[in-house]
Order: sequence, then structure tokens, then C-alpha cells
Amino acid sequence: MEKNSKLYIYSLIGLSVLAVGGLAAFFVFRKKDGSTGTGSQPTNNSSGIKNPNPKKILIVGDSQVAIQNAEGGKITYTYPNILKRELEPQGYIIDVVALGGKTTDWIKQNLENKLKTNKYDRIYVHGGGNDVNNASIPLTKTIGNFQYMTDLIRQSGADPFIVLGYKIEGTEGRFGNYNIMGLTRYLTKKEDWIPYIEKRKELQRRLPNEISNGNFVPVYDLQQQTSDGFHPNGEGHKIVARKITESIMSN
Repeated sequence: MEKNSKLYIYSLIGLSVLAVGGLAAFFVFRKKDGSTGTGSQPTNNSSGIKNPNPKKILIVGDSQVAIQNAEGGKITYTYPNILKRELEPQGYIIDVVALGGKTTDWIKQNLENKLKTNKYDRIYVHGGGNDVNNASIPLTKTIGNFQYMTDLIRQSGADPFIVLGYKIEGTEGRFGNYNIMGLTRYLTKKEDWIPYIEKRKELQRRLPNEISNGNFVPVYDLQQQTSDGFHPNGEGHKIVARKITESIMSN
């Protein structure tokens, strides 16, 4: 009888272990399967990927991604050019809607117009720099524009990705270092840039926490590849191109 009791107890323990293991495997599977979100994104607000193998991609933004200027002249060193050269021979389509100096109001309007006649698998939004450099544009408006674009992209059937941009180094590096930034008629000494640099940092922090149903390209280190503290040089754009390519291939 004692032997049978021990056998019964051991059987219960074994069944309990199997049950716990099964539940653990179930939840791991759910996460890998994507039903709990994208997993690799830096926020719980991220949403699952509808098109895991995107072939038709749109990039919208400002000078960070522009491939032509206002007069129609070509800009050849920005990272969308690199993506076009490397990915389009593999069957990808890379479209760009961007212009230097434009705020998220312009980006939002032109994205809306583009989506009236075009359909994409994935859309990257890379902007906000001109908003933060404008004292009259509050961050609430900029973040609202990003949310509007995220919702619009989802409604179109594409996956929205917000590019959070480069690591802001300040005086410890070059990006966001007011000592190398140019002066304007409104900013007459280098230190006048400091509030705008802090505003840029705040936008970068808030976007992944306040945007719902978005996906994000995390902040990347451009290894001081800039001459003006704002824009990557050619080598910097190569780094961004690698980050975007990794995002395309891994999601």
C-alpha cells in the first residue's frame, strides 16, 4: 500500500511538471507567433506585422530622406538612394516622398495624397526635425501628426514604421552638438540651440511611448558622421541604410 501511495504521488508530480511546461511552451509560442506583438519593438504599443515580407515600400520625410530638392535636382547620397540601388534589383520597390525643410504637417498631407493612388506593404516615416526646430510647433502637435500618419498607414493595409533617428550625442560627440551648429537670425549664439536640442530628445523619447499601433526603428549610433550636427554625411547614410535594411529583412 505504501509503495502504491508513493507511486501515486510521483505520478501527480510528473503530471504537474508536464502541465506547467505545456503552459510555458504555449506562451512562448504565442510570442514568437506574433499574436502578442512584434516582440523586437521597444514599446508595448507596437502592433503585429501584417506584411512580413514587404516588397513595395514607401519612405516619407524631410531632408533626412530626400532624394531631390525643391527644384527637382537630384540628391544622391541619402539612404533611400542606397536602398534603391541595393534592393530594387532584388525585386523591391522603394518610393520616396520627401523634401528638405518640411514639417510633419507637410509630410502628413503628402502621405495622404500618395496613398490615394498607391498601395504599399510598408511605410517608413522619418521626420520631425523641422518641427522641433520651430518654437511655434508644440510637441503635442508633432506627436499627433505621427499618430494620424500611423493610423492612415494601417487603414491603407501597410505596416507603419517610425524611424526614431540618430543618437543625440550633444557636446560629447557631434550630433546635437551646438558648438558645430550654424547660427541664424533667430539664433545668434551657439547656446541658443540648447532648448531645441532638448526638445528633439524629448520627441525621440515620447514617440515610442505615446504612439499606438506603430512599429519603430530604434535609435541608432551614426558614429559622429556629420558636419553640421543635424544631418548624416555619406558615411552616416550608409549606416542608416543598413539599419533600415535589417528592419525590412527581420520583420
